[in-house]
Amino acid sequence: MLKVKLLFFLAALCYTILILYLSLINLADTPVQDLGMSDKMLHLGAYFGLGMLWMLFWLFSFKEDKFFKNIVVISIISIAFGIFIEVLQDTMTSYRQLDLYDILANTIGVVLAGILAWNLRNYLIRLKAKIN
Repeated sequence: MLKVKLLFFLAALCYTILILYLSLINLADTPVQDLGMSDKMLHLGAYFGLGMLWMLFWLFSFKEDKFFKNIVVISIISIAFGIFIEVLQDTMTSYRQLDLYDILANTIGVVLAGILAWNLRNYLIRLKAKIN
């Protein structure tokens, strides 16, 4: 079980650092412009992944007796992280600015991850028991 916890922790931590890095670099000269996807869909997907990875780490690391509360706490922290990054973009860079629609897309992504985790809770709890 320790390997699973460590795997989810490292994945969530690396993903969080990647989001922070990609959020603060200048993307003007990168192929991101050519993805053909809405910037807001990228935000939604990125924060869905962020929320889901941290929720899975939490589930596989601690007791599942307060599953809903843990989902809410992780969601709030993930949303706060997104807001923090938007503020950093506005204050620390000259090529990025705070965008309320990015915050909304991030929030929707995290909420969707929470809804999915909640709906899959019984399956995830059984999976955790099998791994133990």
